[in-house]
Amino acid sequence: MWPPVSKRRIVLICLVAVAIAACSSRAPYNTVILSTPDQPHTELTLDEAYRTAANFLNEWKLDGYDAMYSLLAVNSRDAFNRADFQEAYASAERTMTLLPQGKSYALTNAIQQGNTADIAYNATFKTKLFGEFTDSGRTLQLVGTPDGWRVAWSPGNVFAEMKDGGALRLEETTPTRGNIYDRDGEVIADQNGIAVRVTLHTQSYPGGNPEACFNELARVFKGRTVEQMKKVYGPRTGYDYIYDIGDLNQQVLTAERAALERVCTLSYQAVPTRRYVAGGLAPHVVGYVGRIPAESVNEWVARGYSPDAMIGIDGVERYWESTLAGRGAATLLIQARNGTTRTLARREAEPSQSVYLTLDRKLQEATQDMLKDAYANSVWGSWSTGAAAIVMDVHSGEILAIASYPDFNVDAFNPNTALPDAQTLIDAWAKDPKKPTFNRATLGQYPLGSVFKIVSMAAAADSGKFSVNSTYVCTGVWNGTPLGDRTRYDWIYNQGPGQHGLITLKQALTGSCDIYFWHVGWTLDKANPQILVDYARRMGFGGPTGIKDVAESLGALPDPQNYERTNGVKWRSSDALNLVIGQGDVLVTPLQVVRMVAAVANGGTLYQPLLVKKVGIINEPSYVAKPIPNGRFDLKPEVLAGIRDGMCQVTTNPTLGTAEFVFRDFKGAVVCGKTGTAQAGLAHDQPHAWFAAYAGRTADAPDIAVVVIVEHSNEGSFIAAPIVRRIVETYYNLPISPWPTWWAGGLPAVGTGD
Repeated sequence: MWPPVSKRRIVLICLVAVAIAACSSRAPYNTVILSTPDQPHTELTLDEAYRTAANFLNEWKLDGYDAMYSLLAVNSRDAFNRADFQEAYASAERTMTLLPQGKSYALTNAIQQGNTADIAYNATFKTKLFGEFTDSGRTLQLVGTPDGWRVAWSPGNVFAEMKDGGALRLEETTPTRGNIYDRDGEVIADQNGIAVRVTLHTQSYPGGNPEACFNELARVFKGRTVEQMKKVYGPRTGYDYIYDIGDLNQQVLTAERAALERVCTLSYQAVPTRRYVAGGLAPHVVGYVGRIPAESVNEWVARGYSPDAMIGIDGVERYWESTLAGRGAATLLIQARNGTTRTLARREAEPSQSVYLTLDRKLQEATQDMLKDAYANSVWGSWSTGAAAIVMDVHSGEILAIASYPDFNVDAFNPNTALPDAQTLIDAWAKDPKKPTFNRATLGQYPLGSVFKIVSMAAAADSGKFSVNSTYVCTGVWNGTPLGDRTRYDWIYNQGPGQHGLITLKQALTGSCDIYFWHVGWTLDKANPQILVDYARRMGFGGPTGIKDVAESLGALPDPQNYERTNGVKWRSSDALNLVIGQGDVLVTPLQVVRMVAAVANGGTLYQPLLVKKVGIINEPSYVAKPIPNGRFDLKPEVLAGIRDGMCQVTTNPTLGTAEFVFRDFKGAVVCGKTGTAQAGLAHDQPHAWFAAYAGRTADAPDIAVVVIVEHSNEGSFIAAPIVRRIVETYYNLPISPWPTWWAGGLPAVGTGD
């Protein structure tokens, strides 16, 4: 009796020996005509038999099936056509998961008895699933013919037990998939969902029509055609074989069971399946599982997976697939027709392990809900195309929350989902111009606007061209001199009387004075156009952050040295004026921005962003993440201190602070940040709203960096800053502020704030 089907996967190679019996009228293999009227007698020697066997096995090593087949005796070729001959070997090799050029042999003995010869040898196989194993004591029988020695071939030459209809079988247990937890052990994904595994019995079919059964199976188990099922299951009709067809959720099985059982003989077993908390916490990061794609089945089967296995398709589920899946015990058996079995190879099991993310489940859920709530309770939510938010520990690079809006329900991608409209949802997401499945937090690339002034101040002061206290008059108007081009207007110009006037570089950061920073851009460009770009790269832009487990975009920075080659025009001072305020050719990801702000907060160290905190079985971690510094600003202490002070004034200075009105009554923590309003798209498009900040119980002891971008919405201070405030309140368990009244109407005209 075979073990329960849920604990193993069966692959059968069964070349029925009836074909040999049907040829009983032919002379047996050891009856050989050694001469004919037109061909003289041929003398057979053991050396020649040895050489023929070696030639046959050499071709076998090289998959030379044409040459092998030509060495078969006539009776063997009559009994087995060329295609079946090759398939006997190919099927066995697929079952073994044989590696390319993974066959070798060693001849051990040779015996001749009249017109027959037995050549003994050992065969060694190198496989993906079992490593290397040797099948010893194999025999190749040769018969004498007028053409010399020929191989008296049968399926028993693949493995001896196949001579009389035996089968090669792979039995494998499947470990329960590991869970995904947050940093404190709160569940994000587990195997507590229930599906039903459906098994087909091929000995009999209700109504006696196997094809009707295959039609129903193909209808219910989408992704496999009737022809595929006929090819696999059809030849087994009438024999007592069983096959795992796949898993169904209980609702689908209830609806389809009667129709299936009218034409199929089936059995069922409940099996655990993937369950995601709340429809998927951090879906863009955690990812989801699904069936093996059809084009990759052979690759995954070679790794020991069942063809209908569930694998990680995206995110952490994909990047940590082998860890989460574990590895079941596997046994390669050859079973003779009389039921006896012989073990060819065995592989020990490796238990699955759980993955603990750096995410804080409470903060993650709140951040996702916050973005949804913001869109639902604002006038700008009707025209904004999407948003992203990230929270990072400034001392380790651990990501505590990461959200992209709009998001999606990962349960729809689970083949065992109970969602009745799953495919409809997937189709709608694919067509939605807002791209719900797109991870804006790590893949979105945007102009940074005035948040880039943090970089510009660092370049200006650290290069020695300015000091943090260098003064300049900020009137709100750049008249084109000395550039000699159009007049430019700062956002403060539209505020009427009370322009910034004479301010320092640090105050220019707080007040986001474009006029001052255009002066910085002009000055740096005249000294060396590469200065600003070089500092931007040092601060983590224009390249990878090093994050693992999810994909990221690199962003873009203009390169003045190669600008003409890449853009077709020469670098101009006007390009420098765009760059210095984060416009023009600058593109960044929210992940790059939060990493840069975290480095400002911690003293200048750029950390590799971490999403996985540890891996292992409960209380037995096999991997524990450590902070990975992968960059450093090395700014002068007074420059870094000036930047931090300028950012803290953004939320506290009632005269210059561009977000002071958002944080005016904020208590319980200190938030230091920078607003940004980045022009993007066509002239009439609303700008992207940015707010990038760090926070701590005190200004000198920051804990987290927070970045929010809201696409095509309005000014950074009016839109993104209130969301950051709520995230900080959630992190520190402070009372949650209501959304600002101006979200219901009365937003400033574009260009009048920052």
